[in-house]
Amino acid sequence: MVLALVSSPALAKKKPKAPKVEQAAVQVLAPETLAKARLALASEQDSTVLVAAKLLGESGASNAAAPLVELLVLGARPPVVAAALDALGRLKDPSSVEVLGVCANNRNPELRRAAVEALAGIEDARVADILIDRLGDAVPDVRKAAAVALGARRESRAQARLVALVRRNDAEAAPALGNVAAPETVLQIVESHETIDDGVLAATLGAFLKRPDVPDEARETVVGTLARLPGAGAIAALTEYVAAAPDTPARPSKATARKVLKQRSAKP
Repeated sequence: MVLALVSSPALAKKKPKAPKVEQAAVQVLAPETLAKARLALASEQDSTVLVAAKLLGESGASNAAAPLVELLVLGARPPVVAAALDALGRLKDPSSVEVLGVCANNRNPELRRAAVEALAGIEDARVADILIDRLGDAVPDVRKAAAVALGARRESRAQARLVALVRRNDAEAAPALGNVAAPETVLQIVESHETIDDGVLAATLGAFLKRPDVPDEARETVVGTLARLPGAGAIAALTEYVAAAPDTPARPSKATARKVLKQRSAKP
């Protein structure tokens, strides 16, 4: 059955030298191909199911998510669920958000993490609420996946939960908070950071510095805080900022960061 799926023109045929992304954007699987995919996904042989799920995910077809969603709704063994989640993550189809949200609450933490990562790239208003909920997961890897996704999406609604995590010295939340927090929130953290681990604070401030939407006055304050912060994390944050910041228009904060780095490198 897997061979039949592989040999299907809708999955296997490719235009010479055509970019894969462009193919994925226009491809639709034929009804007979979807029928073969469903048969393969119903196999009792995990190897057959894993190959079928992989092929559907790699097809990029606009209708490839449906058989995978059906598989997850019916329930499957953990390796099969993981393969379906990976495939749905590749497809980024909003029709899979509901079932991925259910999987994000699975008892298996690896499957919860995989579901969160699959949701991360889907443009749908429902995704943010699921990701914010997973910031409360008991497993660090799941929290990290949710935080990374929220930071990449610049989801401002996650700010309060991320602030609470950073104040509890959750290192996984630090870069995400720097990516989503309002300048005034970051400045409040700077003013009352005594209980926050130096490395966690440096990671938060480093991510904040690199944002293009931040006023340079706020960057100057953050650079000053990093200048007084001990440890390699502060140096790394300043170094990355200097490397990432454009030369024009000139930023006083970048000049200050260079000066701080020069002073700290000169110390024995």
